[in-house]
Amino acid sequence: MSHHIKFLTDTTCDLPKETLQALDATALPLHVFLNGEDHLDGVDISRQELYDHAAKTKQLPKTAAITALEFVSAYKQALDQGYDEVIYLGISSKISSTFQNALMARDEAAAQGLDKDRIHPVDSLQLSTGTAQLLYEGRALADQGCSAQEVVRHLEEVRGRLCTSFVLDTLEYLHMGGRCSSIVYVAGSMLRIHPQISMVDGQMIVGDKFRGNLQHCMEQYQKKMVLNVLDTIEPERIFVTHSATDSTMALAAKQQLEALHYFKNIYVTEAGATISSHCGPNTMGYLYIKKKA
Repeated sequence: MSHHIKFLTDTTCDLPKETLQALDATALPLHVFLNGEDHLDGVDISRQELYDHAAKTKQLPKTAAITALEFVSAYKQALDQGYDEVIYLGISSKISSTFQNALMARDEAAAQGLDKDRIHPVDSLQLSTGTAQLLYEGRALADQGCSAQEVVRHLEEVRGRLCTSFVLDTLEYLHMGGRCSSIVYVAGSMLRIHPQISMVDGQMIVGDKFRGNLQHCMEQYQKKMVLNVLDTIEPERIFVTHSATDSTMALAAKQQLEALHYFKNIYVTEAGATISSHCGPNTMGYLYIKKKA
C-alpha cells in the first residue's frame, strides 16, 4: 500500500530540478534581496549575479526565510493534489527561521480547515545537500510503503549520522557577512588559509584550517574527511557540492572517488545563491552518512 507522500524542501538543498522531480519533491525558494529588490533563490537570481554584486559593492545580499503564508499555500496545494501526507525538510532551524515558519504554517493551515496531522515539518539540522541526503532517504522509505510517521522517525535518526563539511577558498564572504574580523581576514588571506566549515548540531562551526594553494588544501581535506575514514561511511551515496564558477575541481574529486570503487552513487551538485552568499566562490565539500556505530 502506498501512502503517497509529498516531500517539500527549500532551495538551500542545492538539488537540480530534474532530481527534485525524480524524488517527487518541490523546493520552495528563499528570498534574496539584491539592490533593494526581492528575488527568489533559484528562480530569478543566479549565483554569478550574486558574486558580481559582492565584487562590486563589497556587500552581501540579504537573505530571508520562506514565509508562513508561502508554506500554507504549499501545504494546501499538495493536499489538494491528492497526497495523503506532506513532509517538509529544509535548512536547519539554527541557521534560518524557515523551519519555524513551516511549523507556524501547519497551525495556520489547520485554522483554514486542513488536517495538521497530515503535515510533518522535520528539522534537518542541515544545509545544502545534507538536506538532500535526507530527501533521498525519505523517498526510498516512502516508495517502500512506509507511513509518514515511520519516515519521520528514520529521518530523525539518520540526521544524527550526517557528515556535512566544506572548505572555503576565500575568507572574504565570511568577512562581509560579519563572521570573520578584519584582522583574521587579512592574516588568513596573507597566509593562504582555507578553513573547513562543518555542520555540528545544526550550526556551522569552523574546524581545521588548511594552508597553501587551494588544490593542495582540497587534497588534504579529502584525505581527512573521506580516505582516512572510508570504512565508517555508508556507501549508498556521497555528494560533492561546490560553488565554483566551473566544475573542474568537483569533477576531479568525483573521479578520485570513483577510483575507490566504494560508493554506489557519487553526485556532483552546485550550490545555489543562498548557500553561495555565505561561502563564496570555489568552495567545495563532501556530504555523506556515517554508518551506525
